[in-house]
Amino acid sequence: MEEVQNIKEALEDRIDGYLEYVADEWIQENALEVEQGLKTEMTESFLEGMKTLFEEHYVTIPEDKYDVLESMVDKLDDMESKLNEQIDRNVALNRRLAESTSDVVFAEVAEGLAETQKDKFASLAENVEFESETNYREKLVTLKKSYFPEETGAQRDHTETISEGTEVVESRSVSPIMESYMQTLGRVAKK
Repeated sequence: MEEVQNIKEALEDRIDGYLEYVADEWIQENALEVEQGLKTEMTESFLEGMKTLFEEHYVTIPEDKYDVLESMVDKLDDMESKLNEQIDRNVALNRRLAESTSDVVFAEVAEGLAETQKDKFASLAENVEFESETNYREKLVTLKKSYFPEETGAQRDHTETISEGTEVVESRSVSPIMESYMQTLGRVAKK
């Protein structure tokens, strides 16, 4: 009987060792599942404790589900549309401001030109891009000087006498072409 008892104990030790080995191997192979299971059990236990706490202190939680993500997406879409509208308004206001500023600058630069010259100058100025007031003014002044040069040397105030007696005619500032016509007429009148 002692022999049977010894064999029985030896078999129990072997079986215990084998079961420990198999259990260790299984835990190593399924460590992720075991860990997730433990986390799930802990979470469920925590939630059950919270539920009990709420029930004991008469705190109620509504049964309806409230989709926070959906409401945040809706709010975000609403805010984006409002932002786009505001950006459009700002662009329109900046465009209007640039147009009115360019109109004032144009009027200042075009001062002193005849109406026909102002019309021609306006058609030329349409192609000038408004970036800033000073830059626009410089471009318009350059454009004015290149298309409508000031003829200070050619135009002069002078007095001409066309006489056949005592008649004196004073001429005002005239273009060089008109001046040559007047000289020719003056010579013809003297003959």
